[in-house]
Amino acid sequence: MSKSRSRALSVPVLDAVDWEDRDFYAWTDGRDLSRAYLVAQRPDGPVGVELRATRRTADFRRKSICGLCYTSHPVGGTALFSALKGGREGRLGNSVGLYACRNLACSAYARKKIAAPMGQMDETLDLDERIARVVQGLEGFLTRILH
Repeated sequence: MSKSRSRALSVPVLDAVDWEDRDFYAWTDGRDLSRAYLVAQRPDGPVGVELRATRRTADFRRKSICGLCYTSHPVGGTALFSALKGGREGRLGNSVGLYACRNLACSAYARKKIAAPMGQMDETLDLDERIARVVQGLEGFLTRILH
């Protein structure tokens, strides 16, 4: 994001975030609900990205599945989130995208802390494997943004 946008951004106090039950922290822009922000811990330190979400449209008539936690959602429950790539590629307008839960509560769905809107799929993965799937998907998305 641009320096002027980053200065205007209202960032929550991340020191107060309970990272034990989260693979990332995300929030939406109160003034523009199509904008969201995501912060994740990486081995080289935290990284933050600005996301743009598709708006809900009548064309989204089918249920969909999150690309991180694999939670099934009814119409409008997922969104295509895009982020500008880092560096020169981003300045040229190139971006990458990910279909994810519109509320970005993937960590809570994977841990079954909140009920899935359409019920959870029966799967053989245990809790650690579900968490690893979210982390791996998120890491892949962040890697595509940053490289």
